[in-house]
Amino acid sequence: MQKKLTTFLVLVVSTILFSQTTHIVTVQNFSFTPQTLIVSVGDTVRWENISGTHNVLANDGSFTSGNPAPAFWAYSHAFTTAGNNPYYCEPHQSMGMTGIIIVQNPSAVNDDEVVANHFELDQNYPNPFNPSTRINYSVPTSSFINLKVYDILGNEVAVLVNEEKPAGNYEINFDASRLTGGVYFYQLTSNSFVDTKKLILLK
Repeated sequence: MQKKLTTFLVLVVSTILFSQTTHIVTVQNFSFTPQTLIVSVGDTVRWENISGTHNVLANDGSFTSGNPAPAFWAYSHAFTTAGNNPYYCEPHQSMGMTGIIIVQNPSAVNDDEVVANHFELDQNYPNPFNPSTRINYSVPTSSFINLKVYDILGNEVAVLVNEEKPAGNYEINFDASRLTGGVYFYQLTSNSFVDTKKLILLK
């Protein structure tokens, strides 16, 4: 009896935490509509291709609809953790066919408490980009933050942040219009924390 009760409680808690609402993103021409979609942890996003030959591929490879295919097709993916999930269409990425799924914790959870317990450097969006891109990072406690951009040879090309920052979530816009196209790296350092990610400038 106790085992059945435990199983029931687990199912109830799972249902509360993961609402499993389905959101639709239309794929047609050379765009995703909406391009930016905000969902909750546990929600499912369903891409529906109604025109053209496209696919969906996460920047970090965490989800994909497979190889580009002609309309009509549909692809669904459930998001179980909070964070930013940029994605693109392989054949048309250079034409700006990109999107992002922003996954937030359920309203019952204090999002500030979730993100404020550790340093975090997000993947820039869009990526590849031209000429500007956004970089988000989180600071758990008041800290001196150093955020710099380097070229592929390790030469410093930009200083984005070099100051004390209170705890919180930050977004900075990086304008690379003066740089040549290619691969670059951005690095966040603070105390013992160091994280580096790659960005691609298309020109």
